[in-house]
Amino acid sequence: MRKTLAVLVLTALMSAVSAYASGEPSLVGIWYSAGQPDEPNVMSLIEFMADGTFREEFRKCENAMVVGYQFQSGTWSAENGVEHTLTVMINGEASKVEDTYHIELLTDTQRRIRLQPQGYVFSSLKVSEFTFPDCASGA
Repeated sequence: MRKTLAVLVLTALMSAVSAYASGEPSLVGIWYSAGQPDEPNVMSLIEFMADGTFREEFRKCENAMVVGYQFQSGTWSAENGVEHTLTVMINGEASKVEDTYHIELLTDTQRRIRLQPQGYVFSSLKVSEFTFPDCASGA
């Protein structure tokens, strides 16, 4: 397990450095989504670090109030138009959730990915801070 995780982190780091060095848009940074395909009142922030790790938070809003919260972390990689995430912690509990996404759009400011095989499309914008807007204006 530990060896597999080390290989995943190394692969993700090499992929991120390669994309950054080539001048292509990179996933590295903070991405904000105002809603989820199956839950429009859920907003999310995900930060992809250059070392191949990520942290993500979700907030569910109803009547301008936060009514749900989740945070998770793990490793990520991207290659040949495919993004992979391995979530190893959810709300402080050990987990193992692997997801694969087809990257439909990636620019310096926009990201659109399609979860495989379910087909859910997630759209996000790059932001400078890991901060949620108020519920009234965010979802």
